[in-house]
Amino acid sequence: MSSQTGSKITISIPSTALQQMCNYVAIAETKSPAESLQELILHTLFTFEEENASSVQDVANILRTMFGVDAPDHLVQESLDQLVSTGQVHRPMGTNYVLTSDSRTNIKARIDHASQLQERVKMQWLAEMVARVYDLNADLAWSTLQDYLAKAFLRHGIQVAIFLDPSVKLPAEYATSLSTLLDKAVQAKFDATHQESARHAISDFLASVGKNQDRAQYIAECADGAANYFSLAISPDVSTKFRENLNPLTLFCDTNFLFGILGLHVHPLVEVSNQLMEAIAKHNLPLKLRYHETTLLELQSSVTHYGTLLRKYIWSQSLSRAVITSRCVSGIELKYHLKNAETGIDVDSFLRPYQHIDVLLKGRGIDIYRPVANRLEERAALQSAYEEFLKKVNKEKPPELIDHDVTILDCARSLRDNAKSTLDVSALVVTCDFTLYRFDSEASRRKSAYTSVVLPNVLWQILRPFVPASQDFDRTFAETFAIPEFRTIGSGAAKACSKMLGLLAAFKDFSEETAAKLLSNDVLIDHLRATQNDAQFQEQVELAIAAENQALLEERTVMARQVEELRSGKDRAEQELEEQKRATKAEVVKAQEAALHERENAADLIAISKRNAEAKAKEISAKLSGIEAAKISAEDAAEQEVSRRKGAENQALRTAKVASIIVAFLISLTFELVVHTVWRWNWLLNHPNSYGLQGCICLMVSSSILGFWVKSWRKALWGVLLGALLVALQILGGPTKT
Repeated sequence: MSSQTGSKITISIPSTALQQMCNYVAIAETKSPAESLQELILHTLFTFEEENASSVQDVANILRTMFGVDAPDHLVQESLDQLVSTGQVHRPMGTNYVLTSDSRTNIKARIDHASQLQERVKMQWLAEMVARVYDLNADLAWSTLQDYLAKAFLRHGIQVAIFLDPSVKLPAEYATSLSTLLDKAVQAKFDATHQESARHAISDFLASVGKNQDRAQYIAECADGAANYFSLAISPDVSTKFRENLNPLTLFCDTNFLFGILGLHVHPLVEVSNQLMEAIAKHNLPLKLRYHETTLLELQSSVTHYGTLLRKYIWSQSLSRAVITSRCVSGIELKYHLKNAETGIDVDSFLRPYQHIDVLLKGRGIDIYRPVANRLEERAALQSAYEEFLKKVNKEKPPELIDHDVTILDCARSLRDNAKSTLDVSALVVTCDFTLYRFDSEASRRKSAYTSVVLPNVLWQILRPFVPASQDFDRTFAETFAIPEFRTIGSGAAKACSKMLGLLAAFKDFSEETAAKLLSNDVLIDHLRATQNDAQFQEQVELAIAAENQALLEERTVMARQVEELRSGKDRAEQELEEQKRATKAEVVKAQEAALHERENAADLIAISKRNAEAKAKEISAKLSGIEAAKISAEDAAEQEVSRRKGAENQALRTAKVASIIVAFLISLTFELVVHTVWRWNWLLNHPNSYGLQGCICLMVSSSILGFWVKSWRKALWGVLLGALLVALQILGGPTKT
């Protein structure tokens, strides 16, 4: 392998992000994340058997806490189900997840072998340090070695296993990088007096890897551990780089998917649907969530239909508990009975939040989509094919559901263009309806086109590279990748390493931005799927680069055409501007001559106007004297009118105050007479705080009347009204304590 890879790595060292992207792509093509997760779960159940993991959450918590692997619950559930079906795990009496005897024996042997190998390698190295008089703390030296290996694998990926082979000619950039990482690891553990010795001891250890079988095996297992970790967790830097090249995508949410995230559907994909929604929102993925207007009608009609069915009977909690055991109950009905069995809720109260589904979906970031074009012919042809498919698979659907499925599928297809990958198609339908998914998959395969319908769990796998692991990725990797549980999981690290070096070689002297774009779409998702060997792999990469170059060339041609059009437009605009300047100059000269003539005429008019103005000024002066006298007279009259009006207003205010007080008194008196004589209000009269309550009522009535009539008293009296109300509530008391 060394001889084969020596020529592949004689390239300029790319950025860390691009190396990690290549690292992820290579591992994704050689090691399934599902396989890694299954084997890690087997090791977890063996190593942490005393935890008595009885649920998916228990297993997920151990993976997160002990290994730093934050696997979604639905993936853990799928892995556990697969392990149970293959007979590697079982649940005696439906209790804890337990390894079968064969699995336990196999895993124990592998972990013991890895632990013994690590101990042999450690003791051999410590013996060499003693022989060479390296005055170093043994445990600290071993910890520093592991820290350096973690930094090296994290920085350069699984090709570190190749770099440690002395027969490989290492480029200067890589040698410098590895030397820097070694210095950092040593400086973090040792003081200045021991750093040089520690550096020599670790260098001696690595220099003898090719000659020492145990050390070579240990480094190979570390590469396996790194590959396993990278297959389960995406570095934040890698996911960020992928997201930068992720094109905007419209997701049309089907009815069953929407019911699932609204809590009205029971389906194995409901959990992954909710986790998908959380990931899209949390990581701000450029995915626009939409639902077709036809889907809204189906949502509303379904709620109405099942609401009518549920309202036909009165459901007791015990009856709902019995209904829950049935497998023939729809999602909405089952959700109601689950809620009713728990809380005793009535049907209307249960369905009330769903009367405005569009508002609920808006709150989840899902907007309605109203199509512009009416594609009747296209939908008719698609509906005919869909109905034929349903007959072939012996699946019946009501006509309105068929029409809905065809409408949203045709809408998604109408928005698509000539895509290069699944994530470039502009629009997808996400659904839990396997029949619709299967129809679109078969139809697309016949046309050699990308599918338009995707299941939530499939979409999750597609989006997985764009969703990062925790921000503590570096630390958890350093703590985890070299432990036996990770090293003993087979990963095909050598094959992945070869593919990675091939990728890096393919991108030599190539635009890193274009390389990242290829890795994050075409190479990652499509082109590498069918590769069988390195030659095909290299060919696929070159084809992808050629396609990208062709696209860039076409884009450059279009841009050149646009530039030429802009230049032509610029020349025409300059010519028109010059003509406008000449015309404007002629008009200015003409205007100047006209203005001179007008000024002469204006001078004569001004002289005449001046004489007329002097005569008018005398006339106006006389009129102003009369106006001034009239103004003084009017002001005196206005003052008298203001004084009279104020007097009238004060009189009216006094009248209103007296009248409102009299009316308030009379109404309060009437109230007292009525409750004591005409209609005895026994509850009030017999209440322990009767006088206080009567006083509060009279005070509230009086305050209301006075505040309504007398505006200046309003705020104070309505404050009294509120205070009287609070006092009344206080003295009313509460139920008698028993």
